[in-house]
Amino acid sequence: MNSLLVEVYKIRDGKRILIIGVGNLLLGDEGVGVHVVEDLMEMSLPSGVEVVDGGTGGISILNLMEGADKVIIVDAVLGGGAPGEIYVMGMGRLMDGRIKFFSLHELDLLSALRIGKELGKLPPELVLVGVEPKNYEEFSTELSPEVRAAVPKVIKVILELL
Repeated sequence: MNSLLVEVYKIRDGKRILIIGVGNLLLGDEGVGVHVVEDLMEMSLPSGVEVVDGGTGGISILNLMEGADKVIIVDAVLGGGAPGEIYVMGMGRLMDGRIKFFSLHELDLLSALRIGKELGKLPPELVLVGVEPKNYEEFSTELSPEVRAAVPKVIKVILELL
């Protein structure tokens, strides 16, 4: 493992915990994961929890997760709910095909996770915290009011998952 990545992980109660926010900051609500981790980076978190901006995700997210015992990913999810609705899903729900991820990237998050599962590269525990987007098809650096209002709730969910 890359020595820099080894330094990223810290031990909390014997587990290495990583929170990764993914999304495109130029596509409004599609960047919600990055907005959430930016807010988390300003907070005092429990010892052993590391927060990473995963950018637009893709296959490189598998490298970020290497060696972690628990990973929490934050992203925009097209689940059919109202804008700002929050979804919390483990691996089983992620892989059942009912959830769609919005992506204009080379490889969407779900495809990367499926590849990681096939290669045995996923952590023992992986949770997705998704937010239903409203505006994601127009260039904007701002979150919609509904998704912006969901950010503190998403942070609360993440802290409860730790």
